[in-house]
Amino acid sequence: MESARETESNSFGDGPLTPTRIGAAAGTMDVVVFTVMGYITFDTVAIGAIAGLLVGLGVFCFLPVFMQSGEDDDLEDLMPADDAAPLRDFHRVAAGFALSAAGIVVFATGFGELDTLVGIPAALVAAVGVYLVAGFAMPNAQPRR
Repeated sequence: MESARETESNSFGDGPLTPTRIGAAAGTMDVVVFTVMGYITFDTVAIGAIAGLLVGLGVFCFLPVFMQSGEDDDLEDLMPADDAAPLRDFHRVAAGFALSAAGIVVFATGFGELDTLVGIPAALVAAVGVYLVAGFAMPNAQPRR
């Protein structure tokens, strides 16, 4: 008997719901949620909004790639064929992880009652560190077009 399901079909087809749009919606919701959490927790919108923006940008970077990898596919399957050096081109997954980590660091500095002038540089240092480590440790997967 033949299977009723195609094995090589695109799960998103030609519909209006694409991985990039889902990533954008999730990133936008992160901004809203972190802003509200920052206002409730710290009585200031700035810490939550900055953290939400960083986490939202991170989610927008890595979520579409992970949604397209599927169950059996690895991230290596989404790598460009001409990718020789890990950090020569923009590493989307590593940037997503780095931005998300930076947002969490900004939010954590709010718990430590540190000024945003301390939180932003700490977040940048964390982002650079995570980007470098993840860029070498993970394949440079790009979303399918």
